Amino acid sequence: MGTFLDMRTSQNASNPFTATLSTFATNPSLIGVIGLQTRSVANPIVKLEGTIGIQADAVTFATLTVLFARGTTNPTGGTIVYTAVVGIPTLTGVIETSPQIVTVCGADLLAPAAAETVYTMLAYASTDATRIGPESFQGIAARTT
Repeated sequence: MGTFLDMRTSQNASNPFTATLSTFATNPSLIGVIGLQTRSVANPIVKLEGTIGIQADAVTFATLTVLFARGTTNPTGGTIVYTAVVGIPTLTGVIETSPQIVTVCGADLLAPAAAETVYTMLAYASTDATRIGPESFQGIAARTT
């Protein structure tokens, strides 16, 4: 049976807004940051989940890549612990204007024994896209013994 250690949420936006989403894998947009206090427990189980609302400006199939990273708030640093590539549907020959809400769940099963571990949610698109909200990133840590 697991023992609860910590749970945190980074609520970047709960209301509609407009911001450009990066199209560069080498410089993804920072969506959220949390610090989970894992109390120096060896091999904690860390479950991560994030939501992002986007609107793709494309007439062809587009993708959204969501990354969960451990160890830094720097978008180009840290260790990527989970990657999800999600297809964003568009209409052939017509620019899709309806928003897409994407939720991604992942885990860090190799989390270090540390007093606190920082996690970031990052994202980038394969084509021009706009972040429109909501944006939320949360994590929960547990000990297995």
